[in-house]
Amino acid sequence: MFTNEREQALLMEKFRPGDLVRIKDGTHQDEIPDHRVGMIVEAGETSKSYTKAFTVVFLGTDVRLKFHAMFLEHFTTP
Repeated sequence: MFTNEREQALLMEKFRPGDLVRIKDGTHQDEIPDHRVGMIVEAGETSKSYTKAFTVVFLGTDVRLKFHAMFLEHFTTP
């Protein structure tokens, strides 16, 4: 049993559709809202040289962007 949400997020290695994620600081695309939080809605295909890519819909918007897993982190409450 997990003691808190942060520990659970650290132990999860992979992202899945339905996961809440935050786009890491330093990642830039003009359409990213200031809060940087969204939900993964789709896992995409990638070449072997890249991490898996995911389509993210940002909370409170209809903005859909694709990011490689290296730019995502699980969103947990502070």
